[in-house]
Amino acid sequence: MTGSRVRAAKGRGGLLRERLLDIAGQLLEDGGADALTIRAVASSAGVTPPAVYLHFASKTELVHATCLRVWSSLFAELEAVSRGVPDPVTALHETCVAYILFGLRHPSQYRLVMDGEATEASRRNADACFRYVRDKVAACVDAGVPVESTTETARLLCAGIHGAVSLLIHQERDDAWPPDPARYATRAASSAVHGALLTAADASRPSTSTVIRPG
Repeated sequence: MTGSRVRAAKGRGGLLRERLLDIAGQLLEDGGADALTIRAVASSAGVTPPAVYLHFASKTELVHATCLRVWSSLFAELEAVSRGVPDPVTALHETCVAYILFGLRHPSQYRLVMDGEATEASRRNADACFRYVRDKVAACVDAGVPVESTTETARLLCAGIHGAVSLLIHQERDDAWPPDPARYATRAASSAVHGALLTAADASRPSTSTVIRPG
């Protein structure tokens, strides 16, 4: 519902900016990138489009800010699930599960940041996520896990968890998702962590003897 056109009171521009981001985020969640326009945000906020441009120079900048706002909560979530976990491999696993679940909860923002037009958001978040995962791998190394290259191992882990998210959020049919996304996230994270760490020191070709356990 469009209210009367209003201007932000002096000194309250920051509040209007947050309100615009609230609206932009909801539009993105409800209708995807096509629904997020300057005009739609202005209409929902009860302001004119020029009022939106005072805070965001373009639609791309608005998209960046909207996506980054959501992504800023990711690292708090990752820390929350791994904080206090004494075993670094378990902490790494829980971090990967949380990352996958985050992407599945925010498919529009994830697509825009990782695959879409939000290029600055993509660069900033890709770098931050990679460094975060690499630090977790380094903690495993400090605990004695044999890893030849923390950078390469982190890269493989990022490929695994990013792929787990992208595989689902790019599906056009809801029934393409597994019936239990939480179980899917746990298994995908387990596959990524076990695979990356088990091959971190020895990237030999797998065979049935390495998969089928005796007894």
